[in-house]
Amino acid sequence: MAVFTLADFIFGAATIRQITAVDHRTNQTHRKAMTSGGGVIQQVSGKDAGEVTQITSGDLAALLALNAGSFISAGSLATATTITVALKARANGGAFAAGSNHDAITGAAAFLVPTLIEATQDGDFATCQTDLHWLSSDGLTKAADDATGQALGGQAFNAEFALGPVYINSSLIAGVQSFRVTPGLEIVKPPLGSGAVWPTRAMIKSIMPTLEITVNDFAAVAGSVGDWTAMTSANAYLRRRADSGVYSSSSDNIRFTFAAGLADVGSVSVSNNDDGTGTITLHGKTLTTSTAVAIP
Repeated sequence: MAVFTLADFIFGAATIRQITAVDHRTNQTHRKAMTSGGGVIQQVSGKDAGEVTQITSGDLAALLALNAGSFISAGSLATATTITVALKARANGGAFAAGSNHDAITGAAAFLVPTLIEATQDGDFATCQTDLHWLSSDGLTKAADDATGQALGGQAFNAEFALGPVYINSSLIAGVQSFRVTPGLEIVKPPLGSGAVWPTRAMIKSIMPTLEITVNDFAAVAGSVGDWTAMTSANAYLRRRADSGVYSSSSDNIRFTFAAGLADVGSVSVSNNDDGTGTITLHGKTLTTSTAVAIP
């Protein structure tokens, strides 16, 4: 019996650590054929598939550094390389199996895109959710396959990040409780042809990023509820946690930046005698990131 849990994610030359969730979907469809006028299935065939693995990680600095730092707005394509979603096997009477006794989902080509980044005041750490779109070499060869007898690379810890301040039009926003970055990359895959079963390419159709900020200080939204407010700059920060401390004092924090767009206070919510919250959504043009900044 093989019982397994999470391990580091290998994406070509990059190792993404602190994986918190993996959800692999084959997205298979089937052809079920019958005789003339029949009502009973006579043949079942595979029609098409398109494997996508959703991976969530707390290793934000490594993820955002992919594709020369443009991962947030362009994703990252890896081809003719090793891509491994490792599954660490547990050991009976111990913790984890030693040697080449682990499992994996593996392939040679895939397009990795960010889908959601979240940080909250009460949360332990910020997370980045990604979609890994597996790509076949020729449309007939399976893009991702399962593998047993795998060895694990050295598991290590990189860094965790927590909620930081948010500035809109150079003004500090008070009472920020959380923010959610939606990179907004819409992915399309060309229609299959020549009897292909698996996709060989994945492209970005559009990029519509947003940054949603929740605040509990009404002064932060007073006078702008329901207004479309010009945004000339916006910066949202994640603080790097420090070992044997609280936060790093170096320039190794993360920043998300919009240079222009609109700020919209779309909702204010209060329930019973709980604290109320307001939501500010920033609709920007181009979202950029830096993984080496100081907190202002």
